[in-house]
Amino acid sequence: MTSRPRRASLVTALALILAVPTHAAAPPLKTTELGRGPAVVFVPGLGITRAQWMPTARKLVGTNRVILVDLPGQGDSPLADPFSFDACAQALDAVLAKEKPESTIVVAHSVGGVVALRALATNPARAAGLLLIDTQVKSPFPIPDQQRQQMIQFIDGNYDNFLKMAFANMGRDSAESALLFTQMAQTPPATIKTYLRSLLSLDANKDAKAVQPMTRVLVSERGWREARTVGSVLQSLGYEDTVTTVPTRLGGAGYLSMKDQPDSLAAVIRSFAADRLALAKPK
Repeated sequence: MTSRPRRASLVTALALILAVPTHAAAPPLKTTELGRGPAVVFVPGLGITRAQWMPTARKLVGTNRVILVDLPGQGDSPLADPFSFDACAQALDAVLAKEKPESTIVVAHSVGGVVALRALATNPARAAGLLLIDTQVKSPFPIPDQQRQQMIQFIDGNYDNFLKMAFANMGRDSAESALLFTQMAQTPPATIKTYLRSLLSLDANKDAKAVQPMTRVLVSERGWREARTVGSVLQSLGYEDTVTTVPTRLGGAGYLSMKDQPDSLAAVIRSFAADRLALAKPK
């Protein structure tokens, strides 16, 4: 016959085994909220703060409620610890949960698009549409697992040189590329390195396929030179689906498209929002 102390210990052990693990909530994201009307939530890319969306946001604030977001570790938002794209997506989801989903559009740039894809693949009912700008959905550094640690060590030991190599041609022109490097250098190195480590193993194709019907892909001229085909552009961004994904080219823009072409970008957002909100409207 099992003694009471032993029985109690077995019950405790079973409870520990069956218990659902809990995770600390991701730190809340800092936002700036302006205007009234259907919501447009702007999610920045790596090294960009919410303030840099303002040239484009100003074009929309008269007719829209604009929410500018700082990703974890950038601007005024704390870096999630432990960091993961899941944690970032959870923090973004908390922002989206405050808006009316049937009248909310998410505009996400670069790595911010990875976060938005994860958030909306997990909870697609949070928004009516997602506009991705220059978002890489698969690792831009396709290296074997055994070499990944060497890459991380290289980044740690040659951080400034790595930034110069990575962002040397990301601007609309050489002057903007130099400005972009300076901007990246001012972002806390711990933030850049943390995101880069996660990007080494990135594959967001599953998330991209899950939300494809509500998504539009926008590619700046920097990533889509006139001689390139649609298929080659999508492949360079890591898309496995190069048939149903139909990108749009934004001319005269580099990595900072929200500053390079605010009028053109705002026009694309208005058109996309009108289409998506019409589809989301109750019949």
